[in-house]
Amino acid sequence: MSEAKASSKSTARRHHGQFGRVPTAIVGVIVMFLIAIAVNYIAKAVGGRWDLTENKVYTLSNGTRNILKRIDTPVAVRFYTNDSSDFMSPAEIAYSKRVEDLLNEYQKASGGKLTVKKLDPEPSTDAEDSAILDGLQRGLSRETGNEIFLGIAVSCVDETEVIPFLPARPETLMEYDLSRAIARVHDGAGSIIRIMTTMQIGGGFSGNPMMGGGSTPAWFFVEELRRDYTVEFLPATAEEIPADTETLVVLHPYDVTEETQYAIDQYLLKGGKVIAAVDPSFFYARAMGAGGNPMQAQGGPAPSSNLNKLFEAWGVKYDDTKVVADNKFATEIIRQGYVVPTFLSMNQDAFPSDDPIVKFIQNAQFLTPGGFTISPPEGVTKEDLVTTSPDTQLVGSFEADPTQEDSIKRLRDDFQPSGTTYSIISRLSGSFKTAFPDGNPADAAKKEDAAADAEKKDGEDAKKEEGEKKEDAEKKPESLKASEKDGVVLLISDVDFLYDAVCVRLNQIPGLGIRIPEPLNGNLSLVQNAIDQLSGDPELINVRSRSSGRRPFTKLNEWLAQAESKFRGELSEFEAKAKDAESRVNEILSQTPGNVQDALLSPEVQAELEKLRKEQVSMNKKVRELNKEMKRDFDLVQNLIKLLTTGLMPLLVIIVGVALALTRRFKTAAR
Repeated sequence: MSEAKASSKSTARRHHGQFGRVPTAIVGVIVMFLIAIAVNYIAKAVGGRWDLTENKVYTLSNGTRNILKRIDTPVAVRFYTNDSSDFMSPAEIAYSKRVEDLLNEYQKASGGKLTVKKLDPEPSTDAEDSAILDGLQRGLSRETGNEIFLGIAVSCVDETEVIPFLPARPETLMEYDLSRAIARVHDGAGSIIRIMTTMQIGGGFSGNPMMGGGSTPAWFFVEELRRDYTVEFLPATAEEIPADTETLVVLHPYDVTEETQYAIDQYLLKGGKVIAAVDPSFFYARAMGAGGNPMQAQGGPAPSSNLNKLFEAWGVKYDDTKVVADNKFATEIIRQGYVVPTFLSMNQDAFPSDDPIVKFIQNAQFLTPGGFTISPPEGVTKEDLVTTSPDTQLVGSFEADPTQEDSIKRLRDDFQPSGTTYSIISRLSGSFKTAFPDGNPADAAKKEDAAADAEKKDGEDAKKEEGEKKEDAEKKPESLKASEKDGVVLLISDVDFLYDAVCVRLNQIPGLGIRIPEPLNGNLSLVQNAIDQLSGDPELINVRSRSSGRRPFTKLNEWLAQAESKFRGELSEFEAKAKDAESRVNEILSQTPGNVQDALLSPEVQAELEKLRKEQVSMNKKVRELNKEMKRDFDLVQNLIKLLTTGLMPLLVIIVGVALALTRRFKTAAR
């Protein structure tokens, strides 16, 4: 009887516990739900964000914050978006929200000096009229097909800058555009940048339209400079640099004269700032004369350029017939399936300096660049900004051309590392000496002409003319022999790095004719940083460089290079043996009359031929096997990386889930 009572009490307690746990579980769920609501409400009220990206790309940069700090006149931002209507797709609405969040960050960081107003420019509204007056443009939604407004106007006093249509691109590019617009309306127009070149890079009409000429767009880097500076052009034969030139950009001076080099020399000695970009083999020179295709025959500007007189005075050694090949920074041409050591894809290992020009640049690309070795003269300091690795070799421009059949393969097979590190970009600064101690070369030429003319004229006329020339000479300022003020020269051994196809992809917005840039690397940021440092707003360097293109798979490229180098020597050996066997077979057959068949050859010759043919077949087979093995190694590395990137997180989740399940099971069993 007592056992039955005990059993009954035990059963009752068990049922009571089961029913008791149900309300407890419900209460727990309700409590968790209330906590979640409270956390979301607090987070929304506080507005905090946690940026876990490597370079804090979703946090306002220090450059932007410094630009906002110096605002002393109210700045108004008007954000036009149709995100409250059905005109936009969900993706465009989400992008509009991201822009709005970014603008709110600007407003908070400005301390009330910048205000943001959001407007919905629906048809036949005051907001639409305001958008049109501000210069915004309707864009075409790619998903809904509707015309939409999605742009920004920034105003300060009487100045207004407009971003007419916002493309869906990374937020760091949006930050740069906004910060630049704010700086422009607040600080006013930029200084004068003059570009010395004979090439048609500023856009406009070129050539006879009947012969295929016509309107050509400006190089994109020129368009970008025009947004911040007054950009003017000088021919490479100019004999004077205007005094109001803030920075002189000398670009591919293939037809420069001594008189022009003298003008650059005198400008520098007055404290001028010069960016000089030369090239031993301007790869895209042909494209400028062949409808944009560098694979077609020669045309356009000459491929090589130099500033020989100036370089000699500056202590710069540069061979305009030699291109730098660098195995470490060689570029993989995916479509052709080979690596080109004269196309350099450089990462931060190539940027030894902590200078702002390159500090935040992730990567840069140079095509068939030259190499500088610099021993600056007394009073001038040198700083290398971009350098090669020691695994380099100087090669002729023909050998460096990937469009020439087998040239790159021969280059890689015969590669002899020099151990020399060459400079691609260097800065010289300080007190310079003139490259023309005898004065203006134009004056010397005029004196020779005058002497020749004097012999032909009578004494009275000659004296009169000599007096007039003496008066003219007295009016001219004397040639400077040394710097009046410290000057700066930025040397660059490549021109291709600024060509559109190398540095940027331009996407067209349907119906607007607007080109939306997608940086392919840090090239644009690099040159803009340099000009900002010399002429403009250094704060924009910090903002811009965070948006400087893609992040290459540097470790993957290193592994692929190691896998390739493992096979390269053996592969070259087998290929050489196969070619040698083939040439010996051809040599034997060439000594035999054409109508004589193998059957009529002597047994010794037939045996030799058979041996050589077998050797040739054997070597070709080994080459194929090595290529297959090399491809297997490549595929193994790539598949391993894919597995780690796609499978690692799910695997960790499974492991954590199993661990939690086992822990709960052990605890239940213990009870």
